[in-house]
Amino acid sequence: MFKMISVELSFSLLLFFSFFIMSLLMIYLCLNNVCFIFSWELFNCMSSSVSFDILLDWMSCSFSGLVCFISGCVMVFSLSYMKGDANSFRFVIMVMLFVLSMNFLIFIPSLVSLLLGWDGLGLVSFCLVIYYQNNKSLAAGMLTVLMNRVGDCFILVSISILLILGHWNVLCFWDFINFEMVNFFIMIAGMTKSAQIPFSSWLPAAMAAPTPVSALVHSSTLVTAGVYLFVRFFNYLIVYYWFGVFMFYISILTTIMSGICALYEYDMKKIIALSTLSQLGVMMMSLSLGMPMMALFHLYTHAMFKALLFMCGGNIIHCFGGSQDMRQINKVSCLLPVTCMFLNVSNMALCGMPFLAGFYSKDLIIEGLIIGNMNLFMLLLGLLGVCLTVLYSMRFSLYIIWGNESFEVYSNVGDNDKNMFFPMSMLVMGALWGGWFFQSMFSLFEANIYMPFFMKLIVSFLIVFSLLLSIGFWESGYTGIDLSVLNYVNSSMWFMSSFICYPLLSSFKGVSNSSLKVVDMGWFEILGGSGVFNLSKVFFFILEHWMMLVINCYLIIFICFIVFI
Repeated sequence: MFKMISVELSFSLLLFFSFFIMSLLMIYLCLNNVCFIFSWELFNCMSSSVSFDILLDWMSCSFSGLVCFISGCVMVFSLSYMKGDANSFRFVIMVMLFVLSMNFLIFIPSLVSLLLGWDGLGLVSFCLVIYYQNNKSLAAGMLTVLMNRVGDCFILVSISILLILGHWNVLCFWDFINFEMVNFFIMIAGMTKSAQIPFSSWLPAAMAAPTPVSALVHSSTLVTAGVYLFVRFFNYLIVYYWFGVFMFYISILTTIMSGICALYEYDMKKIIALSTLSQLGVMMMSLSLGMPMMALFHLYTHAMFKALLFMCGGNIIHCFGGSQDMRQINKVSCLLPVTCMFLNVSNMALCGMPFLAGFYSKDLIIEGLIIGNMNLFMLLLGLLGVCLTVLYSMRFSLYIIWGNESFEVYSNVGDNDKNMFFPMSMLVMGALWGGWFFQSMFSLFEANIYMPFFMKLIVSFLIVFSLLLSIGFWESGYTGIDLSVLNYVNSSMWFMSSFICYPLLSSFKGVSNSSLKVVDMGWFEILGGSGVFNLSKVFFFILEHWMMLVINCYLIIFICFIVFI
């Protein structure tokens, strides 16, 4: 065990050192307003050049530093959470491969080389989701990897279409006849990775992974890869009028759906996962409104308090014997006061309470929505998403922290584990001052939005109103909506898995099976190795037959000539 702990600590120190290096490099690039591109040509075929590119700019270095910082905190957290696990070394290696894949995605601007990180995230996430090796985790892992493979297929089709250009560098694209189709395929790929409707069902299912993995996946790695891809391709996507309209409706639906479903859920990790889905909808909404830097800003701030929220939930799950049902976990404030304090901070940052991390980014996005060019109905739906965030966050806190006394007795429960206290104390600083720090560091994260004073207070009024509404429901004993039909519909995420995911995956499976039988086991057998072998066999049989005839004729003539002589 000492050996395993030393390996985890060494990887944690490596990640924190990488965070320090990336921070220094980001400061240098920001102060000098420069970026560097390194390109190695792998091979050149006809007019197409396949190269391995690395892009160093303020965006990639800052995002990589954030990923390394959160990954280091997660690695320290897993020292206690995964203690006693027989495969802890394998877990550490897979987490490091996950971080490496995300860094490949961040630094590589080539669409071909980007698949190295894009597919790496999908493959390693599948291995992490099925880590506990039971039927439930296997089903969740298959759903996760197959839904992500849909986006991978669209990326591969985009690469094949871009063969016309002769290169795949995302910094040097220009318009051509099929470029609108390429943008559409890239948009679908980003939607699958960021779990937007109708590809949302895999995100709560991925909660079968260990909680440290969930903290890493839902804060800064897998689910944010689609948002990061949209930010990189934003200058090409925004050219087409359908992108903003389409993504706005999709993001609003995702935010409303995840908020309503979170009100009917009792699993702690699934509620936090649905809150991630809601905030991903807010980031996509910012992109549809033409504010990519605000989406990146919210991605950074969201990563800090969401990792903290998952760690607080993981500490509670760890202390209560693996129980994730909120109805079985009550009065945590008496047993884990420090964890409850951190949990309240992260929940308030999620709701967008003034002067916390989420306030600086989320408030600007909602203000952009208020002054944006859309109808009143969509504006009200966007504001409803803000209210739902406060409602399910307060419901979560009221159940866990201030609930009734638990009927079960837990011994040795406390906040005295330094391996859990240290990463949470590091991340709580980001949840408190991360928004102010990022806005002070990057001038692009600050937007001047002018609006009347009463409109400026709409967001704060909605937060306070939703807060009072939640407390009123709690005081009246109304802790959840018990209408059986609505409960059944929302707990199954509007039957998204049954009506969308499974038919979509079964159709792809049917196409692949027919392709296997018709192409691989059909025409490829006739025109491929087996066909060439049979053709060669017939050819050599005929050749052997005629050669024997020729040799026999030659021998007869030779014998006749000898007899004649």
